[in-house]
Amino acid sequence: MHKHFIPLFIAVLLPTFGLCQETEIKSPKANDRAAIRANQICQIELHDRSLDVILDESIQFEVITETEEIEIAEGPLWIPSTKTLLFSDVKGNKIYQWSEKNGLGVFLSPSGHTGTVPFFEGGILGSNGLALDPAGDLIICQHGDRRLAKLSLGNLNQEGLSTLIATYEGKRLNSPNDLTLAANGDIYFTDPPYGHCDIANSFPGEAMVFVDDKREIPYCGIYRYEAATGKVSLVSDDMKLPNGIALSPDQKWIYVGSSDMQDPKIWRFSTEDGTGDVFFKGPFEESDAGWFDGMKMHKSGNLFATGPGGVLVISPEGKNMATIRLPDPVTNCCFDENEEYLYVTTFAYVARLKLKK
Repeated sequence: MHKHFIPLFIAVLLPTFGLCQETEIKSPKANDRAAIRANQICQIELHDRSLDVILDESIQFEVITETEEIEIAEGPLWIPSTKTLLFSDVKGNKIYQWSEKNGLGVFLSPSGHTGTVPFFEGGILGSNGLALDPAGDLIICQHGDRRLAKLSLGNLNQEGLSTLIATYEGKRLNSPNDLTLAANGDIYFTDPPYGHCDIANSFPGEAMVFVDDKREIPYCGIYRYEAATGKVSLVSDDMKLPNGIALSPDQKWIYVGSSDMQDPKIWRFSTEDGTGDVFFKGPFEESDAGWFDGMKMHKSGNLFATGPGGVLVISPEGKNMATIRLPDPVTNCCFDENEEYLYVTTFAYVARLKLKK
């Protein structure tokens, strides 16, 4: 990624965020912003009072890790057995781990790009989405190596990595981005071309430039991997930039966020036959910057999606139940096993918000 891209990217989006208390800052230094973020109360716009059991009208925003080494935090995953949060640094090509007991450390490096397959040098090449399969193995979306890889948590090195999915109909995937697992172990995942994004010539908030000379699949697919057979099937190729993905509690629907900067939407597809359409497209306030990125399903059946304005809570009927206003753009989110905390990743740090459960 071009070294000037991240500061420019944040500068484009930042003015429309910062709706937490104590955020009247003029050209703050990084360490000043970190100190202010560490103790913020963020406001929640509740559009449906049924969410009172989950959310208050304000929420503590707790930055749990911030270091200059993290460049784009993504793909957060809570590991219940060790009370540990894993997350990817998509630009830094690492997976980090964090726990209250041990703090921050590197979990796996490199995490998504080893140079073993054809890749675009100017793309976003590290790991992204992470998930645990029913056996407790880690499934990793790898942009640079263009595959879904599997890693045993008892063998944390490159030799412990194995390829789970790398091709569809004999053609190499673009750059798998995010994934969600069904109860039977089936994997649904998105395959946009961010590993082929020409960051140096892209304009944040306006348009992204993609280079096609290394791509073998011309569209951006949403796929299903059948755990019992190993078969990979195409659910849909209707979306231009499918990104975050989540499965409904009854396993009948998958929700997919579009990271089209000019047209933020969430789609919904049937797991039975792949039919789908736009599920949610606002309305948004004029000041709401950003697009849909990561998302996770809450046990209530409501979808928590990082998108324009912060984290949106969307009902199964497609209604915006609440918007959690956060101080910076967020890339993804996840819950712990008891849904006590919502963890969010940003371009430079990871934070958590305590829910009412």
